[in-house]
Amino acid sequence: MRSIGYIIVLFLIAATYASEWTNSATIAFANKAGNTNISSFSGNLASSNKGDFRLVGKLLTDSEFSFSANHSQSMQNDTSLIENKGAIILVFDYHANQKFSPFIFTGWSYDSLAGVDSRMNLGVGGKYRFTDFSSISAALLIEKQTYTGETTELLNRISIRPKYKRLYDNGSSINWIIFHQPSISDWNDYLIKSELSTSTPNKCSVACIYLHCSIRL
Repeated sequence: MRSIGYIIVLFLIAATYASEWTNSATIAFANKAGNTNISSFSGNLASSNKGDFRLVGKLLTDSEFSFSANHSQSMQNDTSLIENKGAIILVFDYHANQKFSPFIFTGWSYDSLAGVDSRMNLGVGGKYRFTDFSSISAALLIEKQTYTGETTELLNRISIRPKYKRLYDNGSSINWIIFHQPSISDWNDYLIKSELSTSTPNKCSVACIYLHCSIRL
């Protein structure tokens, strides 16, 4: 999908003119020993910039560029791969803090538990903000996906995403997102993903719930 390369180039050009980025990174290791030894690793990287950008001579006001990457892997007895999944996502949101904001994004992901060797997509859509904490967005996707043992598919999807994100006065926060992505040609082929994360004021306790379900009939 050559278009994904173009989006990445535009992202890098905008980054050159950007003033200040907000970055975060987390790494976690775990090891469970017993009759069966399970070791796991996970890492997350996120970067974003909000404000006014000048791209190819045009001033884009109140916009946001964001980049995120994550990877997790689990091994059994240091030989058998139990889980191997990750994703890289680039998003540009124009008029990000307005009532309505158009956006464009691209991404690549893989998930051994879901049998996905590779999934690449490019999408355009719009977001409507109901309140400062809640919004809903809809987008059209061009997707190229490869399931384990199957041939590569190129298809179009519709993505619908309600979101609730709130930061409380005491410093705690909640972020809940649900994705529903049916195929335009076959509504029985759809993806569902839900992400829920919370944090406490001391930043020492973080709970995350992640669910990814692919329904292909």
